[in-house]
Amino acid sequence: MTPSKLDLHSLIVFYYVASEESITAAADKLCLTQPTVTYHIRSLEKNVGLKLLDIKRQKIYLTGAGSGLFKYVREIYHQMTGAEKYLENLKEASLRVGVATTFTTCIASAASAFEKLYPRVKMIIKSSSSYEVVEDVLNSRVDLGVVVSMDYDNPKLESIALSDRQKLVLVASPSNPIAQRERLEYVNLCGYPLILGPETSATRQIILEKLRVGGCTMPSPIVVEVNSSEWGINLVENGEGVGLQHIMCVERAIADGRLKVLPLSGDIFVGVDAVLRVDAPEHPMADRFISLVREACEANCSKSTARAAAKEKR
Repeated sequence: MTPSKLDLHSLIVFYYVASEESITAAADKLCLTQPTVTYHIRSLEKNVGLKLLDIKRQKIYLTGAGSGLFKYVREIYHQMTGAEKYLENLKEASLRVGVATTFTTCIASAASAFEKLYPRVKMIIKSSSSYEVVEDVLNSRVDLGVVVSMDYDNPKLESIALSDRQKLVLVASPSNPIAQRERLEYVNLCGYPLILGPETSATRQIILEKLRVGGCTMPSPIVVEVNSSEWGINLVENGEGVGLQHIMCVERAIADGRLKVLPLSGDIFVGVDAVLRVDAPEHPMADRFISLVREACEANCSKSTARAAAKEKR
């Protein structure tokens, strides 16, 4: 394929000069200097081998070749502005968000607030494990992700810290013998059946590391891998094993007596990050949604602190 002699930038400069009939006016519209505009015109004429403009008494006149070219350039310009408008409308019409399964409940309030603020923007939420969300961001399947804070070790990824105090709890059915213990260490969970997320789950890696550091020398059997907090909670309620959940996901079940938090020494906290591709075009709605998620995380931390204080008083 033979390379084109036409440079798109120079054609746009030509369009403005021809439309304004003035190099000065074109330079103002394009936010360029007059010598730069003149350079583009001379470069275009040199590449095509034809005179396109005549300048008489500081007024611009199109030559025959220039008039013919202007018809095509005008169409190119309108097609370009139409394409830009289409892409901007497309970005503003929808926002695709990947959310780590751990945070689906606490993100719900942010999603609800966003929909009230921008009812004409379609929000598409995909829930999966943190590492799967990161892959979706990198492959542009979502505009941004909300994940557990980890080192995902990818230079194409930009991380924005939203919170570092999201509480996770290990829960079991009250009828489960392990829930009868008054005090537990991680080593006491050795060999106990666990209900956790898939291998791409960041929280799964966190709890397995805590078990290892806590003195557990044998691998704990993961009886079920789930990619849904709801399914995991149902299985734990039915006595199938111990599950790790965000405190907000199990508040109602704990209050109703369907689940019990295991009395481990030391609370488990994880961070929340928003992740985006560093080279992705800026989405006009992404920053607003990130702000709403940060507010939701802060509100959740405040509630957790208040609950802990009330519990101590009792």
